Amino acid sequence: MNKKVLLIFTIVMALVFIGPMLFTIISSLKENREIFSSPFSLPEVFKFENYVFAWKEANMGRYILNSIIISSSTVIVAALVGSMASFVIARFNFKINKYLLLFFLLGMMIPMHSVLVPVAYVIGVLGLKNNLVALVLIYVAFLLPFTIIVLTRFMKSVSPSLEEAAIMDGASYFQVYYKIMLPMTVPAISTVSIFNFLASWNDILFPLMFINDDRLKPVALGLLNFSGERASEYGPLMAAITIVILIPLIVYLLFQEKVESGLAAGSVKG
Repeated sequence: MNKKVLLIFTIVMALVFIGPMLFTIISSLKENREIFSSPFSLPEVFKFENYVFAWKEANMGRYILNSIIISSSTVIVAALVGSMASFVIARFNFKINKYLLLFFLLGMMIPMHSVLVPVAYVIGVLGLKNNLVALVLIYVAFLLPFTIIVLTRFMKSVSPSLEEAAIMDGASYFQVYYKIMLPMTVPAISTVSIFNFLASWNDILFPLMFINDDRLKPVALGLLNFSGERASEYGPLMAAITIVILIPLIVYLLFQEKVESGLAAGSVKG
């Protein structure tokens, strides 16, 4: 009985999440008349030109490229800095070691909205508006606590004998980090990188505050502009939304196995 209830619940939840996506994809291939007259039926004529319009005329290609640059840079920097910090916290014993992890844990408890004013002040004083590097550094600062906590927990579960054997063979601590710890932490790094990618890809708050140049806007702002300028053209708008949804979905599917193995390994090792 419990299995049947679980199966029914799973099917219902799948429909809840997949339904809106299917509606968006179907609507992206229709014209306005069909969207309103028969919203749930297949289009009479598939209007693939909606995607061409969204990509070229609405400049979604440029916005998506900006988001890919921002999100990829955020993932790389957060993974690099986070893994180095986690290695130090997990494998070195010094007086303030345990307090460092508590410090990063406290960082996760600070709401993003509570620091908007000081962050905006710093960005204004340093003249870093319309600067993608500054935007990446902001994302990295907010995503580092989560990254470090997950990677530290994973690295602490790695057997110290591997590290000791490498040091006895003449390896430096950097070589231990680079050649032993990093390869063994790939599942955990993949897991946090997916979450970091999605967080930076979907964010609209910081770009809305710090990016005014249309050439530098990420996809979240570009989609907002698209909807404002062409609010009556729902077919191209749905096409733009579909493109925005599919890219992170493809990224997740490509790294799905590593994400699941990282979560499973963390639960077993913990």
